[in-house]
Amino acid sequence: MLANKEAHIDKIRSLFSQLGADKTGVITYAMFEEGINSPATCEYFESLGLDVWDAWSFFKLLDLDKGGAVEIEEFFKGCLRLRGQARGVDVGKILHDQTWLIKNTGHFQAYMEVKMKQLTEMTRRSRPTIQQ
Repeated sequence: MLANKEAHIDKIRSLFSQLGADKTGVITYAMFEEGINSPATCEYFESLGLDVWDAWSFFKLLDLDKGGAVEIEEFFKGCLRLRGQARGVDVGKILHDQTWLIKNTGHFQAYMEVKMKQLTEMTRRSRPTIQQ
């Protein structure tokens, strides 16, 4: 199991270097998008168990700190985390988060409607009447 993990880490290092990070230590989305079209890069991702059909979405999932560039540590963790099939717990977390977002968006929308009504009433009352 440990040897398998080391093999994956070596593949990820090689892929990261192939994407152009050997000089700067980071890859940008432009570097990633350019490299993802290479057949060799596609083969690397497939051998890692990664299906990268949407480069932008995949890059955002790798860029955890939202810095616009992915460092080798982010790349390692992201590729290891995203490889293989989704597990039930992954799907469950997505469903939970989505339910929470829907509920809280509804609460926020109701709150904003009340505040907008209050603001509208305040501006109507404070408007000077125009005399002719």
